[in-house]
Amino acid sequence: MRSLYVLLMYCHLVHVLVQFNFVGALSIRKNDLNGVEGRSHDADVAKSGLLKMCKTCTSVKCVPQIQCPAHVRMGDHEKPQICDLPAGKFGYCCETGQNHTAPQNKARRATIPSFLPPDVLEEARKNFEHLMHGVVQMPVLRGHPDFTHGIVFQSTPKEDLHNFALSNSALELVIASQVFGKKEQVPVDDLITNNVPIQFSKTPLAQHCQTRPICLGRHHFRSMDGTCNNPLPQRSHWGAAGQPMERLLPPAYEDGIWTPRAHSSDGTALSSAREISSALFTDVHRPHPKYNQLIMQFGQLLAHDVSQSASVRLDENGGLVQCCSPGGKSILPPEKRHFACLPIPVSENDEFYSAFGVRCLNLVRLSLAPSADCQLGYGKQRSKVTHFLDASPIYGSNEASARDLRTFHGGRLHMFNDFGRDLLPLTSDKDACGSADPGNTCFKSGDGRTNQIISLITLQIVFAREHNRVADILAELNPTANDEWLYQETRRIVIAELQHITYNEYLPAIIGSQQMKRFRLMPHRQGYSTDYNVDVNPAITNEFSGAAFRMGHSSVDGKFRIHDEVINIPDVMFNPSRMRKREFYDDMLQTLYTQPMQQVDSSITQGLSRFLFRGHSPFGLDLAAINIQRGRDQGLRSYNDYLEVMGAPKLKHFGQLPKDIGEKLARVYRTPDDIDLWVGGLLEKAVEDGIVGITFAEIIADQFARFKHGDRYYYEYNDKVNPAAFRPAQLQEVRKATIGRLICDNADHLTLHSVPLAGFVLADYPGNRLISCDDSNLPTVDLNMWRA
Repeated sequence: MRSLYVLLMYCHLVHVLVQFNFVGALSIRKNDLNGVEGRSHDADVAKSGLLKMCKTCTSVKCVPQIQCPAHVRMGDHEKPQICDLPAGKFGYCCETGQNHTAPQNKARRATIPSFLPPDVLEEARKNFEHLMHGVVQMPVLRGHPDFTHGIVFQSTPKEDLHNFALSNSALELVIASQVFGKKEQVPVDDLITNNVPIQFSKTPLAQHCQTRPICLGRHHFRSMDGTCNNPLPQRSHWGAAGQPMERLLPPAYEDGIWTPRAHSSDGTALSSAREISSALFTDVHRPHPKYNQLIMQFGQLLAHDVSQSASVRLDENGGLVQCCSPGGKSILPPEKRHFACLPIPVSENDEFYSAFGVRCLNLVRLSLAPSADCQLGYGKQRSKVTHFLDASPIYGSNEASARDLRTFHGGRLHMFNDFGRDLLPLTSDKDACGSADPGNTCFKSGDGRTNQIISLITLQIVFAREHNRVADILAELNPTANDEWLYQETRRIVIAELQHITYNEYLPAIIGSQQMKRFRLMPHRQGYSTDYNVDVNPAITNEFSGAAFRMGHSSVDGKFRIHDEVINIPDVMFNPSRMRKREFYDDMLQTLYTQPMQQVDSSITQGLSRFLFRGHSPFGLDLAAINIQRGRDQGLRSYNDYLEVMGAPKLKHFGQLPKDIGEKLARVYRTPDDIDLWVGGLLEKAVEDGIVGITFAEIIADQFARFKHGDRYYYEYNDKVNPAAFRPAQLQEVRKATIGRLICDNADHLTLHSVPLAGFVLADYPGNRLISCDDSNLPTVDLNMWRA
């Protein structure tokens, strides 16, 4: 402790301690949770004159604590050097980088073999065969919530076959790890920190490890599947479709491998996710005073761009797994239950589901990715799409999908001409929507979730139209250009527009300006960025996918208000036929930018917490309960652990919280160490000039830093980093892209003729206003800079 104390005394002691209070959590923002605006601690400290500059990092960068997660497992004498960050904050001179553990210097126990014994391999083989056979499967009926939920993970038949094989390969490796860990009594801590360096490569299981792509030459344009982004051959798979999610902190699997967190820190069973949802997440109308529904919908598009998990399937045909008896009357008994079942128990006295006799909500565990390093270890969830911000919902995440969407003429994408209006092409896939009724319209894009809600389709149309608009202009400017160049160059421009809007308009509103500065996320006004880091893995983290970026579920309003019509969102989930109405597209866009989003807090619309994916059923699923259970499936640690990784003190008892919140949490959790990350994050007050609380702000900021610093094709990098770098004049034009201009350029202009100047902000918010699409004050990207 002495060394840490001396360090703090040297480096703005008061500032450090105050920052812990400012960025802490529920316990140390009691007044904030009661709606009382606190003073700026940093301003007070600055006035006091007590701040001292920290030493400058010499060979490494200064990063926020969350980007140096190994510090939580270090002793006081091992902690990194403290350093100064922008916005008056401090960070660490980090040697360990994104690794969630420090290098292990301890000698391994001599009793642990350095190889997989034959009896382990044989037992693992028998266990796997047992799981694959003998399970009686209940049918999942079309039109029911479970069937519609399954569409969220929808793939083509070819992809289903591939995904099933990958999932089984990963499962065989996980089972072998479990058998070895149990037989050799390996400490859980060694398993979750990858401190058991046993390779599968010299065993029959080597066939189940992923092979790294071979990248020949320097790819001018980014690949469709995200491969070959990192220039180092051993990292050619980083960020690619099908690669595993990474972690900020080691998983909370009870066996260190894949068994979900099911017990409290005191050994008792955790409360049901539905019980927690019912107790904490009510439906209260709290419209945001500043931001509109467009920012909520743009967030879902981004979520689909960087992540699509896959649930374990019944067979190679993509059959859905059912964990509940018909109608959700009970959880299936063990002898009939699939190994991947993680159903959510429902109380017989449940305030909503009891009326329907529902005692079980279906949930199937996410499938895993085989190891690329072929090492024994814990299970890692897989993302089917690329981990990059690369507009994959528009273009797809593999060559086959991309080719299916192209016309191969003029660089254009296929569209459906609906009486003179371009909509997304129609799909012949009967499973793309929840109903097979012949009168239903169902659309196709680069992502199988397009039809999930009609507001998402609206934005997908905007970007698909933008591609064809840009392609047409480039073809006119460059009459000798071939289709391939026009397509790739247009795709490069559209991706750049998406990235610029994300970092310039969307992200500052979500996480606030301080986090934008601290994590080096602000776009440059001129010149190129130098932030690329070959050591940054751009992969999404479980914490981001499983909790922080699910904050958007709280921002959803249960209804769309279009003129005099009120549309309940369950009625337009996987039911997009209204888009065929001539004026609906324009009207939906206007609704998105005029209707306020809901505040991100402990309120969830009943459209999501009771009627999600209801189909023909009188009830649906509970998205809040699914989020909590999914976090346990993914091995997310408790909320308290993420306070620690940010550098904030942990909660010690519920009495530290405001009385009403503390009492509610105490009814469903035994100790603060049990609070699920998604729950704790939503209970925080929003950061200054942001939408989410500090914990989610930090996790989201870290993730978007990975997307930027780990993507060499990011739009602001020069040709020393990015093979497809923009020329300086082109880059300046890309920086003019705004969500408002994007909407204006791709609307039908039947009812829409203006947009808010700040597109994600309500038009009547002070300082904002509606502006005509023809107004010169709405910047336009001048594509003349692409004339050959």
